Amino acid sequence: MSGRSEPMDHNDAQERMLSLLAQERLTLDELQAFHRALDQEKGFDTDILRNVAYLVGELGEVVGAIQAMKEAQGDTAVIAAAQEELGAELADCLAYVLKLANCAGVDLQQAYVKKMRRNVHRVWHRPSL
Repeated sequence: MSGRSEPMDHNDAQERMLSLLAQERLTLDELQAFHRALDQEKGFDTDILRNVAYLVGELGEVVGAIQAMKEAQGDTAVIAAAQEELGAELADCLAYVLKLANCAGVDLQQAYVKKMRRNVHRVWHRPSL
């Protein structure tokens, strides 16, 4: 038996990804690992600048879902549908942020904690109205 690992076939890769997603809670590290595997498995575009553009497009869809919620005027069915759509679009945005971190070689969990530690001590000056 050689020391090399055999390449994972399509079904094994999918099963591994689905198994990871079956967990109740995932860390940012696990989500980044999932997106590395998904990008490889699906052959998704890994150009960092194009993925920034894709993220901007998803943010536009977030705006549309929020607008639909605001226009629902108390119609609970419309609000529920808009919230569902908003959740899906926010998930797409998170996917692109994870992907951008992967493309740039950024450990997002570490970067987030470092940045939030600085923000705890930061003072924001709000304009007076």
